[in-house]
Amino acid sequence: MKQKQNRLIVNNLLLVSGIIMTISGLVQQVGFHMDNHGDQLQADQLVWGLEHTEWSVIHKVTIVIFSVLMICHFLTHWKWYKGVISKNLIRKNRQVFILSVLFALVAITGLIPWFIDLSGGTGSLRMILIEIHDKLALFLAIFLILHLVKRIKFLKFWVVQHSDNQ
Repeated sequence: MKQKQNRLIVNNLLLVSGIIMTISGLVQQVGFHMDNHGDQLQADQLVWGLEHTEWSVIHKVTIVIFSVLMICHFLTHWKWYKGVISKNLIRKNRQVFILSVLFALVAITGLIPWFIDLSGGTGSLRMILIEIHDKLALFLAIFLILHLVKRIKFLKFWVVQHSDNQ
């Protein structure tokens, strides 16, 4: 019972942090990157009352939270992943595997530029990776929504079942 409650907590926190992460990423991409046509960001530009650096901090904090929660989520489903791979059921579970690969690619293409920036580096590799990250993140957001929609029935069933027990 406690393990199911922990899964529900992790899933709910994933949902909340995923929404914040997606919104803050989209605000940065649409509100700051697309408007500038390759020019430098304007330091005084605001989107919904916040500057780019503030949106960036929100995005990075939620990325860390979301990533830790995703690791927990992945570990709780490790037996499922192993079973699907060993029984060659990847095709049947294609959406989850595409989501997993997209998450890994978005994380890698987002973290490497972040580490380049933290080490004082700049350059075209960082900008190319950010562009790839931005485009892949749009696909990730779509697959996250599909993943959530597919599980809404299960979530409703779980809530009804556990509310009857109390």
